Amino acid sequence: MTDSGDQLRTGGRATDIDRRVRNAEMVDRIEALDVDYPLRFAVAGDSGAWSDATAEGIFSELVRQVAATEPAFFVNLGDFAGPGTPERHARYLELVGALPVPNICVVGNHDLDDLRGRETWERVHGPMNFEFAYGHTRFVAIHAVTRIGRHDRREPADAIVGPDRADLDYLDAAFAAADEPNRVVLMHMPPDHGGRFAPHENWGFGRYEDDFHELLRTHGVKLVCCAHGLAFDQHLHDGVRFVMSGGGGSGLCSHLRGVCIEGEGAPEDRGALFHFVEIQIAADGTVSGRVVQAFDDPARSRITF
Repeated sequence: MTDSGDQLRTGGRATDIDRRVRNAEMVDRIEALDVDYPLRFAVAGDSGAWSDATAEGIFSELVRQVAATEPAFFVNLGDFAGPGTPERHARYLELVGALPVPNICVVGNHDLDDLRGRETWERVHGPMNFEFAYGHTRFVAIHAVTRIGRHDRREPADAIVGPDRADLDYLDAAFAAADEPNRVVLMHMPPDHGGRFAPHENWGFGRYEDDFHELLRTHGVKLVCCAHGLAFDQHLHDGVRFVMSGGGGSGLCSHLRGVCIEGEGAPEDRGALFHFVEIQIAADGTVSGRVVQAFDDPARSRITF
């Protein structure tokens, strides 16, 4: 909380948003941490695509659980302050105020719905593309919501644009200058991956997808954390592990082996659970993780990888 001189004014009243660049402050805190291996951090996304009391209740529980697991830091992978007004960002900062660990924010599409969403984001969090190091790992967060797909109709994969050319150039330059042997990408929208998220193929971007994967290969990236899809999913693609954590509270899609699907599979396998993901990177660079379901014992996990 800041004094009134540091508050962002909107509509004639102050909201509890610090004028300083919040992500930069959190990065400073992360980079000042003592390093223990395995590195351990937590991610979740899609916690507040719009104002909703139920979503806030679920996310507040996830915040409590994350705090109980004591990771080095927490990353919200986007869609937490929709539609992106100062009031919604202020409310999000209230919700994460209980976290005792540094916590950073990656931009989602709903965080930019407001006409002044981009301006507000930059005033609160700073640049949408940023990077930091923790131990032997370089983390690069990028804007990846240039042109999202629609839920009411399917479009060609190439019509969906996550990162644009400038975002990819930033990613390339950040990893090219990095000394750390392990590299992680933090972004909101995942790649299309051959329509992996059908019947919601438009959850993934097809434009520049090949260029994105080429950058991952060039720079030896082994982990990409994303959200956007209202589900949990993880898989290996061309040797890179993609973790999608979109169960932060806004809603769930049950098409992915969920409660409305016939046949094999169950909600605990993939899809229908509100959750966060705890990820570990060992001293040798090995990536592992576990999914913690909302309201469950934070020490317990039904899904591991």
